Amino acid sequence: MNSLESRAISVSDLNNQIKNILEKNISRFWVSGEISNFIHHTSGHMYFTLKDQKSEIRCVMFKGPNQSLQFKPENGMQVLLDGEISVYEPRGQYQILVKKMEPAGIGTLYLAFEALKKQLSSEGLFDIENKQKLPTYPKNIGIITSKTGAALQDIFQVLDRRSPHVNLIVRSAHVQGDKAANDIVDAIHDMETYKKIDVLIIGRGGGSLEDLWPFNEEKVARAIFSCPIPIISAVGHETDLSISDLVADMRAPTPSAAAELVSPSINDIFEKIIGFEQNLSSKMKSFLQIRWQSLDNTKDRFALQEPSRLLQNYSDRYNEITKLLFQAYRFSIQKFSSNFSTINEKLHALNPTNILSRGYSIAYREDDQKIILNPEDLQQDEYFRLQTYKGTLRAKKTGEKN
Repeated sequence: MNSLESRAISVSDLNNQIKNILEKNISRFWVSGEISNFIHHTSGHMYFTLKDQKSEIRCVMFKGPNQSLQFKPENGMQVLLDGEISVYEPRGQYQILVKKMEPAGIGTLYLAFEALKKQLSSEGLFDIENKQKLPTYPKNIGIITSKTGAALQDIFQVLDRRSPHVNLIVRSAHVQGDKAANDIVDAIHDMETYKKIDVLIIGRGGGSLEDLWPFNEEKVARAIFSCPIPIISAVGHETDLSISDLVADMRAPTPSAAAELVSPSINDIFEKIIGFEQNLSSKMKSFLQIRWQSLDNTKDRFALQEPSRLLQNYSDRYNEITKLLFQAYRFSIQKFSSNFSTINEKLHALNPTNILSRGYSIAYREDDQKIILNPEDLQQDEYFRLQTYKGTLRAKKTGEKN
């Protein structure tokens, strides 16, 4: 009996060994299941059980990690957990220490969202320099959203209150479901074809990631990026972020906020007009005062008191300029004539006829008219021509004398 007692270990040691084995050999993982027995403790920590049809496991998510959750966990909710195995030694219980939690069904979508975001970012679709500036005072505002959604009514109410003078062009589109992405792309193209839209609002109200997914599809992102009309993306609530928000020229947290961004208040417009009017009036008064003072100074000038003297000065200046122009013209003619005479003399001296008049002759062959420079250029008894000043002679090569 004493031998058995000496070999036995304590419960704490056993739990510690189990803890070391589990925590060292099971790496971090994702697991799916249904939440039950959910408790959100006053300390901020969350305790619950994750189960499926055959088994269950206890879970804990401490206050730090769970503050980043974008949804409220509830009993019966299917979720995906990112965590690691942890053993609570005092009770000998193993549990999942949860690091991240997402509603089930969006895990794949979330990975697709991150992959597309990375791709489009590398292509420059999110870059600031590619974003268009919104018009300050748009006349025609286009809206792409569901005609039955609350987002459209929210936009109407804001624009009716702030800018009742603007024109609204609504293109109803599906904003949820399999057909939504293609319909949104078609709607953007329709607005481009209309060619009268100053700025475009695209969006919808809040919903789950699956509901908002059409605004995370690549075809919608590229249609927004290539659209020549400035676009405001207003998808979901303030905490929602979509690909269309990143690629649009401006993101609004809600459809109502988009209407606020695109519509300067009519009262603000009136205030600016009054300010412009006051500024213009002040500048006109200053301009007139300067002109009046300039006119007074002009009237005091001696020359204007005696117009005939001013006219005489203009006449003298005219005569002086005319004389200078005439002298410059005559000098140019003389220079041209001198240059012409010099060139003419050079041409006359180089005239071949004048050279022949001094007793020279030119001998050339009859067949090809080539000038003979050497008697050896001719064959014996070959005829040739001799050009003199007064005419041409026909001659023949005969025997040469030493």
